[in-house]
Amino acid sequence: MHHKNMENNRKYDPIKESRGWYFVEYHPPKSGEKFAVLQLVIMENASQDKIASAMETEVKVFLNRYPIPIMVSSFDKKGDSYNLGNARTSNHLIGFLSEDGQIQLHWQLLKNDEIPNQALDQEYVDKLYSGLTYKTYAEMATEQKKKRKQIKAGWVIIFIWLVVIPALIAIFEYYSNFLSLLALIYSLYLAVKKSLELMGKWPKSKKAKEKEQEERLKDHYYYHCKMNPEGFRRLMVENLEKMSTSDIAKEADMLKNKKA
Repeated sequence: MHHKNMENNRKYDPIKESRGWYFVEYHPPKSGEKFAVLQLVIMENASQDKIASAMETEVKVFLNRYPIPIMVSSFDKKGDSYNLGNARTSNHLIGFLSEDGQIQLHWQLLKNDEIPNQALDQEYVDKLYSGLTYKTYAEMATEQKKKRKQIKAGWVIIFIWLVVIPALIAIFEYYSNFLSLLALIYSLYLAVKKSLELMGKWPKSKKAKEKEQEERLKDHYYYHCKMNPEGFRRLMVENLEKMSTSDIAKEADMLKNKKA
């Protein structure tokens, strides 16, 4: 029974909204968690106090919408967490409603038993977030199983198309015309070759050898990265920052356009 209930639990899509100089991403609590998660992604230069104030404002906004305990963090456009040490006692804010309905803000990580239990009432949570789109864990498991089947079926189709069909065509040609013997042999050779290639047993082509050479070069680079880890770390961080910044900027532009 417990397993069945777990399968019917929901994973809600996040809420994303633009605020101009930052955007928010709100994640309802997962099954068994006591709080929702809110992230502020800051797209412009702002003081620590301004960011912290925005976090406090957003807690109040979302607690009024969804009276569920919430933990808030802030990130820059590279995806790095903001250090708010000059403005607050912690980088993370936890907010919830007290028993008398007052908003409580805590600039610290609380113990589990210090956070109210509303989010553990799954029936209450599902009713509260009924307006959001979601998938059950059973649906997600079914989708993953379907994708695995599609990949397997795709490989079978490719194998039939590249190996079985050419072999059958060659055989039919052989029976219809004995002079096609050479064509039969050649076609069967191609089919066997393709089959062995798919199984990884055919001698490697020039392209495959070039790929192996590329892998050896990667190993060579890895060796030098181990010799100079600090240089490698700087290069890796620079590359990751470029990718992260680009993705976050695209999402911010999308939310701004949606708001407009």
